[in-house]
Amino acid sequence: MAADNDGEYCEYHEILYETPDKSGKWMQFYPVDEIDVKWERAKDLYRTGKLKGIYAIKRGIKCPRTSPTLQKYFQPLFFYCGPAYKEEEIMQYGKDLLKEMPYHKADTGHMLYKTDEQSETGTRWTGQERNYRYKIKTTPANFDPNPSTNTTDMFIDESNDEIISKYNDELNVGKWIQYYAWHNIDAAWENAKKLYRERELEGIVFMKVSTRLGGKKKVMPMGIICFYCGPVDSKEEVERYGHNLIQKTKYSSRDGFMCYQYKYNYNDTPPSSPWLYRIETI
Repeated sequence: MAADNDGEYCEYHEILYETPDKSGKWMQFYPVDEIDVKWERAKDLYRTGKLKGIYAIKRGIKCPRTSPTLQKYFQPLFFYCGPAYKEEEIMQYGKDLLKEMPYHKADTGHMLYKTDEQSETGTRWTGQERNYRYKIKTTPANFDPNPSTNTTDMFIDESNDEIISKYNDELNVGKWIQYYAWHNIDAAWENAKKLYRERELEGIVFMKVSTRLGGKKKVMPMGIICFYCGPVDSKEEVERYGHNLIQKTKYSSRDGFMCYQYKYNYNDTPPSSPWLYRIETI
């Protein structure tokens, strides 16, 4: 077995087609007790020509340079296609792949595509701010849109490609966070989605809401809705978005404030306070 950047070793390697230059791969991660069945399914689809655009598949035996949880409980499958710069083709290959290999991972809600160059530079766990080039939103077969009862996703997200495309630097964002009791969060989330879809939430690039699954894992007595916006270092702009958010959602909190949190790299020293900005609520 040869050493591989995607797994400490590549346990299996199927190549039937010519390898394009500047390639990459769609990635799927499965629990160790499911990986054998998924790999057999992938091989069968690949060998019978049903994975359009996929020129190679791999199964890794480990997930190095990732979180301890991912390393211990999951194993990866890689579906190679390229050239990586042909976005439209790569996205179509990914969508076709999901039709044949339905996939959903609760903590991300997306299937990610990483270029070979990105594989060389590491992962978010080793300090890379962004370790993928493309992503496709996935949905479980039994998807529950209500965060208070959803037990298949840690978060439910709401995004719009047109809105995201107008924001050039998705790495330079933080999030305003609103807290809701579980019996109120479904209505709050529906209202937030309505406002976002009607373009009422100025500056908000995308949103997420925690679910019962996420709440249980983090022992959270309340659910949270995260409203992502930036740039992080523009206090005036971010606070303007926050004030509009409070007005539109009619948000109030126990301590009288809504806080803005920013992201930092895994290798960075955690900040003394996770809150970058704080504004008064209704």
